[in-house]
Amino acid sequence: MSKIDTITVAQLDGITLDQLRTFLGVVDTGSFSAAGRRLGRVQSAVSHSVATLEGQLGFPLFDRSGRIPTLTAEGTAML
Repeated sequence: MSKIDTITVAQLDGITLDQLRTFLGVVDTGSFSAAGRRLGRVQSAVSHSVATLEGQLGFPLFDRSGRIPTLTAEGTAML
């Protein structure tokens, strides 16, 4: 069972539509900077929004170890 299979209502309660739009922006564009340009925000605001979402969920959505962020298994399941 993956971490996404055990998301609780409490974890979902604080998630905002803005966080979900930001998450999808990063997925669609392939980078935090490009998502920021598309959403009219600075890269640091995009990173903060995604990090907050990951903190609320309790698992990472992106693997940031490389130059380009890639979805984790949980991030793919969130789509």
